[in-house]
Order: sequence, then C-alpha cells, then structure tokens
Amino acid sequence: MNRRNFIEKTGRGILLGGLAMVTGVLVSRRQVVRDRQCSANFQCKNCRKLSKCQLAEAEMERKDG
Repeated sequence: MNRRNFIEKTGRGILLGGLAMVTGVLVSRRQVVRDRQCSANFQCKNCRKLSKCQLAEAEMERKDG
C-alpha cells in the first residue's frame, strides 16, 4: 500500500464515520419516548417532537394550537 491509497482509504473512512454519526444524532433527536414521560417537561408548544408525540398533552396542543 502506498501513501496515496492510504490517504484515500483514511479519508473515506473518516467521511463515512462522520456521516454515520450525523445520521445517528439526527435520528435520535426525532424519537419520542414511548414510556409516557415527556423529555421536555411538558412544554409542548416549543417541542420539536410535537408532530409525532403520542402523549395526551401533545394531542391536546395539536388540537388547540
């Protein structure tokens, strides 16, 4: 393996690892806790998870808001 191949493979590995990390962070942010407890302390109006949240408070906020 010469230096050029090493740099190419290392660069690809770093890019793929970074892409995987960013994807994981974005996916984990959009998940709603399924055990009926709010992670945002019931601030539904400002919550990013409101559209997918299944809590009763979130459903009321979607109806009223």
